[in-house]
Amino acid sequence: MITLRNVCKTYENSNQKAVQDVSVQIQKGEFFVLVGPSGCGKSTLLRMIAGLENISSGHLLIDEIVSNDLQPKERHLSMVFQNYALYPHLTVEENILFGLKVRKIEKAEQRKRLIEAAQLVGLTSYLKAKPRELSGGQRQRVALARAIVSQAPICLMDEPLSNLDAKLRAQMRMEIRDIQQRLGITMIYVTHDQIEAMTMGDRMMVLNNGEIQQVGTPLDIYNEPKNEFVATFIGSPSMNVANCQIDMTQNTAHVGSLRIPLIDSLVSQLQHTDVRIGIRPEYISIGEQGQPVIVQSVEVLGNESIVNFLVDNHMWSAKVTGQLKCKRDEIVHVQFQVDKLHFFEQSTLESLLFHSEQGVAIT
Repeated sequence: MITLRNVCKTYENSNQKAVQDVSVQIQKGEFFVLVGPSGCGKSTLLRMIAGLENISSGHLLIDEIVSNDLQPKERHLSMVFQNYALYPHLTVEENILFGLKVRKIEKAEQRKRLIEAAQLVGLTSYLKAKPRELSGGQRQRVALARAIVSQAPICLMDEPLSNLDAKLRAQMRMEIRDIQQRLGITMIYVTHDQIEAMTMGDRMMVLNNGEIQQVGTPLDIYNEPKNEFVATFIGSPSMNVANCQIDMTQNTAHVGSLRIPLIDSLVSQLQHTDVRIGIRPEYISIGEQGQPVIVQSVEVLGNESIVNFLVDNHMWSAKVTGQLKCKRDEIVHVQFQVDKLHFFEQSTLESLLFHSEQGVAIT
């Protein structure tokens, strides 16, 4: 179990904290994902857990033992880096066993762990090859096997799939998740890819500017984002968001030329608040009925289509099933799934959560 208590990181000659007051508890055997845009502090936080960066303030506890001043080798963890960090002059076997040789593990034990790890990641037939003879995915497997043979109860991964193509990334996502579950290790995984975060993690922590935005299961964060940043960062395409005006007389939200009907009880809660409205593209449908919008572009992705249109000078998207054939400047009609609407306070961009029953979709 790993516990962070008010952990901060400040670099010399900088007034801004790279990591600000992070507190979270990561359970034993959990796949925990740190996700956020580039420069948000996720890799810095991972390196502080590893002991590669000093902690400016706060406490890191590993199994309830304060570990701020422990050397990396004393923390009983392994790490997989973004650039693989393989020795080019060593074979796959030698790269995998390098850490065990440094620790002077018995040769029989080294061999046993090597065979198990190579079988686990599918490298049995490549043990005598050099890294230059391997593909990107195979090199990533070597780095993963090196972490596995250490038998450390904690494994840290810093964007390990960012150098791979899309198809291989999808395959490696499944393999890494499967290995983590089979070994039962605690894994902390850093990525900027929200698809990786959603599909791999038991829980995830969304970071921005060094601060925690939200911690929870992928579905909790997707369905109930804490603020507008989380709402727009998680999900593809991003959530549609814009300022709106609440019309008390007609129980509607006005967004440019669009009129989105609201439930009476919801209107009463919004009447004294300046709000922004949000809805995910998959909860907007296109049909013969609804409100007219002008198509700006269409992206046909095979089994689904993304239609982009302007709303109050903001580009909004609708994600619909099938191959939609329409052209720029064509008029289509949109309908909104009203029970999937989100509202954010304009001044703070914090989510306004309401628990009233909103019924089925109203157009």
